[in-house]
Amino acid sequence: MGSAMKIKEVLGSVGGKIFYDEPMSQHSSLRVGGRADALIVIESEVQLAQIVRKLQPAGIDYLPVGNLTNIIVRDGGYRGAILLMSGLREINYRQMPDGGHYINAQGGAALAQAAALAAANELTGLEFCSGIPGSIGGAVWMNAGAYGAEMKDVIEEVSLLDANGLQATMKKEEIVFSYRRTSLPRESIILNARLKLEKGERKQIQDKMKEILQARQQKHPLAYPNAGSIFKNIPGMPAGRIIEEMGLKGKRCGDAEVSVQHANFIINRGKATATDVLSLISLIADRAKKEKGIDLETEVEIVGDN
Repeated sequence: MGSAMKIKEVLGSVGGKIFYDEPMSQHSSLRVGGRADALIVIESEVQLAQIVRKLQPAGIDYLPVGNLTNIIVRDGGYRGAILLMSGLREINYRQMPDGGHYINAQGGAALAQAAALAAANELTGLEFCSGIPGSIGGAVWMNAGAYGAEMKDVIEEVSLLDANGLQATMKKEEIVFSYRRTSLPRESIILNARLKLEKGERKQIQDKMKEILQARQQKHPLAYPNAGSIFKNIPGMPAGRIIEEMGLKGKRCGDAEVSVQHANFIINRGKATATDVLSLISLIADRAKKEKGIDLETEVEIVGDN
């Protein structure tokens, strides 16, 4: 029995949109990637728990994703189910009796939407998220950050679904945060994040968000499909500067190109494949090791079969 057929049989009467043998190049921000056995659009926490309880005992791998902005699926595809969390997008603001200001956001909610809601309620702390295309779940999972701020600065608690389909909550104090990484259980799925913010001045918040958004638009190659920053920065040395110093701006493998606008971005010039992108990533990493003695680590997640 093929993998897609096995997933179909295991899921049985589970409702929702399920696409079998689905090309990920039609969904990823970089417009590359092979076929996943199944792409499941998650529409509720109940549905998600039901799916996990069916897939886990059957030994079927699954991968929760926000909107596929920092994931590369190899051209051989993904053997298992990709869980598209975009249906879990509820987000709200609440002021508690103790005076605390909180934004509660489901894992599939857009990070930019959370920043906009904060600004509308004169809350400061999420300005750095302006223009980041990812989801709350993805941002929490990798401790996303920019302009001197990170998600760890605002996280109060995180609600998770474990491998058994059971919910749990982890307080900030229980989570170890590091650069582009958190210590959340590997097989868990982020359902919701509670973010603690502070009252600010509306114009200052809006001006800061506008400044950051304009900086992103000027520095980043947004006119082309991309997956954001490819490599993690080295302390005191941005990865983009390392790549630029090696003269690799404009370097191409097929239709994958190191952006001339920002060297830590790889863009799709039209018909790039995941193999093209990964070949370029390997070339950059090899050159950095050989010429500078630096081990560049990818920030994008690479999954699937060759």
